[in-house]
Amino acid sequence: MALQQVSEHVHVEIANLGSNNSIIVGARGLALVDTPHRPTDAIAWRQVADGFGQTRYVVNTDHHPDHTIGNYWMGGEVVSHRGTRERLTVDAPTDQYLADLMARIDPDALPLMAQYQVRRPEVVFDSKLELHLDDVHLELTFQPGHTSNSLIAYLPQDGVVFTGDIVCEAGLPSFQDSRLWNWFDAIDAVAAYDFQVLIPGHGEVADRAVLEQYRSQGREVVGDVAAAIKAGHSQEQACDEIRFPDNIHVDTEDYVGYPDDLIEMFQRRSISRIYEDLLERPDLASR
Repeated sequence: MALQQVSEHVHVEIANLGSNNSIIVGARGLALVDTPHRPTDAIAWRQVADGFGQTRYVVNTDHHPDHTIGNYWMGGEVVSHRGTRERLTVDAPTDQYLADLMARIDPDALPLMAQYQVRRPEVVFDSKLELHLDDVHLELTFQPGHTSNSLIAYLPQDGVVFTGDIVCEAGLPSFQDSRLWNWFDAIDAVAAYDFQVLIPGHGEVADRAVLEQYRSQGREVVGDVAAAIKAGHSQEQACDEIRFPDNIHVDTEDYVGYPDDLIEMFQRRSISRIYEDLLERPDLASR
């Protein structure tokens, strides 16, 4: 692991496959933001967190497996938007999906999966929630963007904002659970915060400059889809022709990434989502 301290109270791990994982250290315990994707990383992360104190809260910024699988091995109460609990109740990854995925990304964890159960949030909210650790508090705000149940977490004492996959320094994530208007609105919502440090869903710890970089990446793929629609290409054609760089799910020097068929599925579903949203709202092509 490559744990880095980014402010007085915040420590972040960005080196694992899956979401960035953060520890907020308060006088009355810890709040964690998102949990590791690979079970072996989650077990190691629990040991790291325990070294700072007792975990009181685990915040999930959305329901996707790379943010929530590690819940099972963490202490404290899991907290999320109500929609995240609902998605993990009705649409959690199947046992077969997880077995096949772990066989590739974390084969040492296969024996652990026999006991694994989806751990759904125990505390949910609809609009806003504050979590207090005595000397610091974490403000959670519902903000649909990357998913319909995404949230932004904000630590005002340190000027740190945790965006989940609403903003990713590493590049664009899947659009499959997004609506395009929410995607752009969520970036604007992050920009309204008073922060010095931005913890993205994936990639390096960043500052305010990452917002325009990320917005530009989104505009580029949206522009490609808009051009395909203007040229009379069908949705299926657009899904065949258009791709954007995936720097999140692919192999790196540090870990094995997702299989090619899953990455291809994410791409096709993303282009399909953008295509359908542009048919509904053509003005988004110039957002």
